Amino acid sequence: MAHGTAVCCLLALPLTTMAQSTAPEVKTLDAVTVIAKPQDPQSTMGSAYVLTEKELEKFENTNINSVLRQVPGVYVREEDGMGTFPNIGIRAGSSGRSGRISLMEDGIPAAMSPYANTSAYYFPTVGRMASVEVLKGPEILLYGPQTTSGAINLLSTPIPAVASGTLKTELGQFGTRKVHANYGATIGQWGFLAETYQRQTDGFHKLDRSERTAGSDAAEYLLKGRWRSATGAAYNQQVDIKLFSGQEDADVSYLGLTDADFRANPNRRYGLGELQRMDRSRKSASARHQIELNPSTLLTTTAYWADTSRHYNRLNQVNGVGIGSVTNIINNNEPGAGLMQGILDGTANTTHANGVRYGHNHQDFVAKGLQVDMLKTFATGGLQHEVVAGVRWHHDATKNGATGIGNSIYQQVNGSLVYESTSAAQLMQGEAKALAFWAADRITMGSLTLMPVLRHERVRSHANTAQTKTDLNSNQINKTTIGLGANYALSPQWTLLGGVHQGFAPPGSGVANGTKGEESINYEGGVRYRQGSLGVDAIGFYTDYTNAMRNCLVGNPCPGGAVEGTQQTGSKKVYGLELGVFADLYNQGGHRFPARLAYTFTKGEYTKDSDVASGVKKGDVLEYAPKHMAAAQVGWETSSWKSYISLNYSSGSCSTNTCGRPGVNARYLETDALFTVDLSASYQLTRDVQLYAKLDNLFDKQRITSRGPDGARGNMGRYVAVGMRMNF
Repeated sequence: MAHGTAVCCLLALPLTTMAQSTAPEVKTLDAVTVIAKPQDPQSTMGSAYVLTEKELEKFENTNINSVLRQVPGVYVREEDGMGTFPNIGIRAGSSGRSGRISLMEDGIPAAMSPYANTSAYYFPTVGRMASVEVLKGPEILLYGPQTTSGAINLLSTPIPAVASGTLKTELGQFGTRKVHANYGATIGQWGFLAETYQRQTDGFHKLDRSERTAGSDAAEYLLKGRWRSATGAAYNQQVDIKLFSGQEDADVSYLGLTDADFRANPNRRYGLGELQRMDRSRKSASARHQIELNPSTLLTTTAYWADTSRHYNRLNQVNGVGIGSVTNIINNNEPGAGLMQGILDGTANTTHANGVRYGHNHQDFVAKGLQVDMLKTFATGGLQHEVVAGVRWHHDATKNGATGIGNSIYQQVNGSLVYESTSAAQLMQGEAKALAFWAADRITMGSLTLMPVLRHERVRSHANTAQTKTDLNSNQINKTTIGLGANYALSPQWTLLGGVHQGFAPPGSGVANGTKGEESINYEGGVRYRQGSLGVDAIGFYTDYTNAMRNCLVGNPCPGGAVEGTQQTGSKKVYGLELGVFADLYNQGGHRFPARLAYTFTKGEYTKDSDVASGVKKGDVLEYAPKHMAAAQVGWETSSWKSYISLNYSSGSCSTNTCGRPGVNARYLETDALFTVDLSASYQLTRDVQLYAKLDNLFDKQRITSRGPDGARGNMGRYVAVGMRMNF
């Protein structure tokens, strides 16, 4: 990777890659990556980007949305302004709750329920990560189960080769405090790492008539252990153990603001939502064994388990109107608009029997699996082969929490909530069992490399295991997908690449028999250039979704307002251009001015009606797919000082597929264009101590970035923080 840049084109394999016919050394495998050759721009068939530890430290972002906007082809939208609910899409795949990307941590599925419930109400904390990888193209068939758009792999802190540790502390506006500390060592055949990440903030929103904050409190603990075989052993082996426990409490809301209230004060939250709270926790464990069977064969076996709890007390009805329609009544001056505005302001009492209704969405998710990967190199005549093959058994179980609480009813009286009653919930449990196979052969013949790849998914799901399996609550899918990637080195500087693959995404456990899942055919092609510190990646893409799917959630309603189950949303096509550039504008006399650019152009539309009358229609626009996105960085680096400026832009987009239809008033169905400027600077106080300061959103620009689940939502305004990094 030239000069530590974060933009590079890399080979995507589940293990550190062999060099031609030479077997890998197990002792170098500190992490399982999906992008394995950051130094070689000619090694991958598709679009691949790495955000290194150096890149992540530039702005010390704790919001995954701020991190990923530096990667072309990735679409992010703020909901609460702090990244609590990530809404991430790749190449205009559905971004609702990030349910259409393959999310991994250290190469292991990280979604709370990858097959049964793909919505990422849990997302690994980017603030404790060492690097982030984003992969698109045919090689994502090696991962899955979501392969219609792309994969994101977050790499946690590696075990250090020598006894060492780091401490990061930060203080910022809105009562924000952060501590990130780790210490580890490798002693002979053994290694370990202990790590904690703690972050608290009051948040930037202010609740009407309440002393409660709108912030969050996160505490995470990680322990890694490693054993390596002795030098000269019959087989080189390595065993890695990883244990994790984390808890986050966030005072978040599904209710945004009316447009008028947002324009008047984008940091406001309505007081009747003060009891909303998301408590989520996660415990996970994994064990990975790697053995070099011979100089050209590496076998990896991984067992993993994760238990994720998401307990959410959320506002779901105001005066008989469900979340999703409350602010629309006021925005469009519908009957009852005056009363509803008064209720939101606290100047009017509720008049409906349900008053202010809170739902207790207490759910637990257990995901576990066993995966075996093999990497084999060999030669046939003048051809070099790198064969990757694997199998994964996976089981998801989802269930209501043990409390059995359904809805709580309050009435608003004189601006305060008065409790009335709580109902019981119907206990339900769903499950999904999956068996996946994949294989690929990276064939090199001179300057040309071809990579055919195949994946098969066998998924069995049951919506409610408390009931007898029927066609209405169970489903079976057997899906085989194939792809082909190509890479041709025109010269040491110029590389052509191209690929095509079939994409698939499971529909979840709450579907009827015969539901196919999301399917697509994905094409991409482009060129790379590398010369010294200059690099350019220009990649065009075209995706034909033959069966687009959407998970219907309160946080991401389907067309027609459905908030449960899965909806087939017709067919759609998406095409565009990704451009990544990095360069040293100047590098002499101890002064370096590095620059980076990420730009994405996107167009598309629905090409077929949905299977439900209230769904999408042919010709509808794509939701939350801005036509233009760009992020540009310029830095000034010396031996002691480092400073950076980041310019970020996203054009507005439609929040629903209907906003482009003839006769539809799109005024309240669109997001705003947003341009922000971020600054950061650091000073090397001693060899081991570095001080830094950052200023996000310099000009305090706040715009409507999302309109869901209900009402206008925006980004955070100006934020100032100072911190320290210390190595020991």
